Amino acid sequence: MAKRRQRQADTRRRQPTDSNTYRFFVAPEVLQGRVARIEDAALIHQLSTVLRLNAGDQITLLDNSGWEYVVALDEIGRGYISGAIERKTLAETEPQLKLTLYVALLRGERFEWVLQKGTELGVSAFVPVVCQRSVIDDIAEIGAAKIERWERIVREAAEQSRRAKLPKLLPAMLFDTACDHAARRSRAFVLWEGGGGSSLRSLIGSDEARPLAEEAPFSIALLSGPEGGFTESEMATAVMYRLGLASLGPRILRAETAPVAAAAAVLFMYGDLD
Repeated sequence: MAKRRQRQADTRRRQPTDSNTYRFFVAPEVLQGRVARIEDAALIHQLSTVLRLNAGDQITLLDNSGWEYVVALDEIGRGYISGAIERKTLAETEPQLKLTLYVALLRGERFEWVLQKGTELGVSAFVPVVCQRSVIDDIAEIGAAKIERWERIVREAAEQSRRAKLPKLLPAMLFDTACDHAARRSRAFVLWEGGGGSSLRSLIGSDEARPLAEEAPFSIALLSGPEGGFTESEMATAVMYRLGLASLGPRILRAETAPVAAAAAVLFMYGDLD
């Protein structure tokens, strides 16, 4: 017993800094009092078999509330892992700006790439949008398995990038509904490669936008189109909802590049990317 305690103490001394510990989102009920008890089979497999963690190793658990819990594992049993919660701290990695990306459904892995990179940057919510030129034309085509995969991509990206809250993945919307939904944000823009729009930089840097930097939290919505872009009738709808037409410059960006580039620009402008 004494040797076991000594091995555990030696392992604790070898722990990396908090920034390098493994991070996992768990249900709030996992974290009760001073003890964390994990019973999720997939997470148990990852901790014990994939990562081969042992008693004394540290992990960081997140309950999606903005708090981080540093846990020292003390028992790896059959069907559960338990550990002592050594400290609880409020994360400082979440942006003040609430940025929602309304992203047209794209081909293959491109939409998933937007979810991953947007999460890393600090996007607060994603909304899949069915447009006239989208790869699907019926929301019913989005099955439960695909949504589960998207949620897993967002969760893993949030864990890797040290997020303390999971971005929301809202139900898919038709374009008209998405415009109505986006228009309720503090400011909303459609990423538009055609003429007649203003640069995104000038729009978010305008005198009208600057007072928002003094308010926290506030929200911005960005709508990005599918391969082939928005149709003229969709742009007319966006104008009807009084969404700003924002250009990302003279070059044409891919459908998966535009929302990520725009998100980075907006988050940088409002101080959430240094």
